[in-house]
Amino acid sequence: MEHAGLSGEICDATWRLVFISSEEARIVGVEPHEVGRFYGKSLVRRQLEDPEFWSTTDESSREWWHLNVPIMRSYVDPDDDPTLFDQVFGTLRDAAARVLPADPPARAWSSTHAFPALPGLRTSWLGDVTFTDVRINGDDGEFLGTMRLSHGDLPDSLLLRLARGDRRMYERMQHVAEPARRSAAILFADLEASGDISRRLSSRVYFDLIRGLTDLIDSQVIEYGGIVGKHAGDGASALFIVEQLNGSEPAAAAAAIRAARTIRDSAGKLGTGDVDIRVKVGVHWGATLMVGQVATGGRLEVTALGDAMNETARIEHAATGGEVLGSKHVIERLDGDAARDLDIDPDALAYTPLAEMESSGEKTVRDAGSIPVAVI
Repeated sequence: MEHAGLSGEICDATWRLVFISSEEARIVGVEPHEVGRFYGKSLVRRQLEDPEFWSTTDESSREWWHLNVPIMRSYVDPDDDPTLFDQVFGTLRDAAARVLPADPPARAWSSTHAFPALPGLRTSWLGDVTFTDVRINGDDGEFLGTMRLSHGDLPDSLLLRLARGDRRMYERMQHVAEPARRSAAILFADLEASGDISRRLSSRVYFDLIRGLTDLIDSQVIEYGGIVGKHAGDGASALFIVEQLNGSEPAAAAAAIRAARTIRDSAGKLGTGDVDIRVKVGVHWGATLMVGQVATGGRLEVTALGDAMNETARIEHAATGGEVLGSKHVIERLDGDAARDLDIDPDALAYTPLAEMESSGEKTVRDAGSIPVAVI
């Protein structure tokens, strides 16, 4: 299970937990080293005593009971060992005693259960989850326990489609699932003169252009350790979070600038015919961004809120001619080594407040006019 990254667990012959995989621990909301708190509990007692991790709908709970308790009763009988019976079924002892034992399946059985989105739940199991229970037998055929594997109730073809995304990106997104204040370098990129370009190209060719630009932005953000933010038409945002880049502000700032330059330099290769493709990029710093994951039925993304996000958008709007504009706030977070690697001398740069740039519109002046920027 561990090697394959499977979500699953192992129960002994009395359906008491003896192992929970690291992947399942992460799903239910505990660290892998904390799963010992569940060991020794039966599946029935775990459901009753730890609802914040294992709650299903009432209907699913009844379905699980009707399927599994008759099988459990074939191995756990109150007349054989009353103490063990109490340990397995807890407060539901009397109800379980009324269940008639059933012949267990020879090999395996499966069932699908619904996990509701309720206040206080720590698990990230939501919606339908399928469990496959596989018998574990000794060499002599003696029943030793069960291995229970779980997975979302999706066909493998759809799961593989979803898995086309970059694993590094998903892992970074998972680390910021809970909203919190975080420091990060911010990148905004947008296709320059997109309206004119869309009029000069066929809809099909323009679509291919935007798809290629989206792939370019995403790939470079991911490559340099960032998280892709929202896509809007022909633009995108990204975050380079300090805690995900060795806790280093210089590393986060440098990563954002490297990604910005690569996006700018590579955009020209997306051109077709006599259409010149240029991308304008803004890079800024957010010291106290509220960063977290937004997961709904239609999307999964990381979003950030804070004045610095709006300011970065204004910096990007002011960039022209395929420039990368960086704010003083982000550039001065570079240390000596990072600045040299980027061929930037922060002490020699001359900054211009956005309000004094001819390319700055009314919104830029209003929202971020005092922010000093330089072409980098």
